[in-house]
Amino acid sequence: MAMQALRDGASGGMLKYFLLGILCLAAGGLVFTDVGGFFRGGVTGTDAAKVGKHKISINQFDRAARNTLNRLGMTPAQAYKVGYIHELLNNEIRVSLLQQQAAKTGVRINVKKVAGNIQKLIQPMTKPGQRPQDVLQQLLASQGISEGELVASIRQEMTVNLLGNAIQSGFLGVSQPMVRDLARYNDEQRAIQYISFKNKDFTAIEAPTDEKLLEFYEATKEAYAIPETRKSKIILIETDMLKDSLEISNEEIKEIYERNISSYSEPEKRKVEQVILTDEEQAAEVHKLVQDGKALKDAVQTVTGNTTDYLPARNVPKEELLEEIRQDVFAAKTKDLIGPTESGLGYHVVVVQKIIAPTTTPLTKVKKDIKEELSETRLLDAQYELANTVDDYLAAGDDIDALKDEFNVKIQDMPYTNSFGLGKDNKATFTASFGPDAQTLATSLFELGEGEASPVMELADGRMAALVVTEIQDKTYKPFDDLKDSLKKRWMNDNRRVQNKMSVLHILSDARNANTPIKELAKSQNKQTQTLSGFKRSDEPKAPLTAAALTAVFEAPENDLFVIDLEDGAAIVAVQKSTIPDKPKQDGLKAAENTLLQSQQNEAYTIYVSKLHKGYGVKINDKLLNAVYGARTE
Repeated sequence: MAMQALRDGASGGMLKYFLLGILCLAAGGLVFTDVGGFFRGGVTGTDAAKVGKHKISINQFDRAARNTLNRLGMTPAQAYKVGYIHELLNNEIRVSLLQQQAAKTGVRINVKKVAGNIQKLIQPMTKPGQRPQDVLQQLLASQGISEGELVASIRQEMTVNLLGNAIQSGFLGVSQPMVRDLARYNDEQRAIQYISFKNKDFTAIEAPTDEKLLEFYEATKEAYAIPETRKSKIILIETDMLKDSLEISNEEIKEIYERNISSYSEPEKRKVEQVILTDEEQAAEVHKLVQDGKALKDAVQTVTGNTTDYLPARNVPKEELLEEIRQDVFAAKTKDLIGPTESGLGYHVVVVQKIIAPTTTPLTKVKKDIKEELSETRLLDAQYELANTVDDYLAAGDDIDALKDEFNVKIQDMPYTNSFGLGKDNKATFTASFGPDAQTLATSLFELGEGEASPVMELADGRMAALVVTEIQDKTYKPFDDLKDSLKKRWMNDNRRVQNKMSVLHILSDARNANTPIKELAKSQNKQTQTLSGFKRSDEPKAPLTAAALTAVFEAPENDLFVIDLEDGAAIVAVQKSTIPDKPKQDGLKAAENTLLQSQQNEAYTIYVSKLHKGYGVKINDKLLNAVYGARTE
């Protein structure tokens, strides 16, 4: 039972604190068989890649990839099409290379180091009155991983980060002349003069015939697509609906209390103050002064001139004391003086301030907490058990509507939805009810065929859900006749833009051949020049400049004529002045230094990984990736 596992594991020691970091070993993944044995040289057809001696199985890679893609709201097929599957695999390869290199060089993170790092992360997840051990056990159970797997994964992550940081930390300084040059480059200012040519000035555009409009429609048809939509039912498993089925007896609570009595007990303790000195004679002097009635702290001050070696009184159980003084302290009475006693740390003089008897919190005080925790765990057990039953029911293709009568679930009808989670009214379909899970649900919906059901998945708010596709409306296009007016307007605007740009390029060519200054050119075209000054290459482009135009301005030589595109036309431009400061500002220097430093560190890391890539040897099973992900794209 899950409750027993939680309780029995609660006192399992330091491993219970190795939390977080690896909770991305999520559900999902496929079961693959050999897809033709595409690899040779020791790599089977089910390996996505071989990195040195390590093999990355397609099953292992698919689990990690799907977890990442679900958070991004992207399907594996979409990710493969844009090359993101290969990026994810390359990341797995980098991790494997760094792991193998760390093992080869003897880099290994100490268990206590991992524990100290992870303890800080568990606090935000632990509710008031809840023990960290129990939180960890619940998370391990929900993710289906063992403590050993969790510890190994966190240590792996820390090891890889340590090695990567060590490579990058070799570049902690940069060339100051380069910093100054980069800062001056970033602070360069330019002033331009330009002549604006508006698209709207081209009025003599011949209206298109219906035949031309139809050709234009066919060429741009995808812009008028009505995407595929799907109607569905969502099956919800909520813990609130299962509470009535829970029965927790007093006998069960008592049994759990007695089985875990150590968790509710405090051992016998002693309140002790002590001093540890390296000099035996000084320790003897302190002992005599205390024996004569002086306080231990004052005695240390008198003998040594300071209280550096004095340890204030605190309550300690027997096992926390050094072995050399443990028996004497716990055999002593209140106010007894012990020592000097030698240990590996020096000579101890100890005063027993108080004897604290062992205590056990009575059942009456913890009964409510045990019942609440047991209820929560039972609810989770019942929820997972019902989820498995619903999964089997859906896999068998049984009637969906009968689920509500047969099981304690909720069924909700969802409207037509496209792959972006938007309904026919262009409003989000899943967002209102399912928040952060909205895109995941929409993505899952479009991986199913009509009548198919998804596996039961866990939602961010603790509910569990499965989707069933009830109807698919195929992708269609808005009719040509309904679009004729808008197509005509778009065609006319496009032609104005093209003709304007061609005219501007012709004017520019003539002006360059005649070496005409921009002011004379403006006069010949019956236009006025306009001026824009005081902007930097790092500034946000201001009208009429676009981002592309700003880049072109800073690449052009002074006084040369060139053309830039504007939002409403085009312009012929000449750079009138370029100003590079002799002394860049302090904040500019700092920004440039950070940019160079980061660039150097990234380059060092890339070169190092590339060297490992060649040294260990890497093979990628592209045929398998295409068979698994590419076929679905097609």
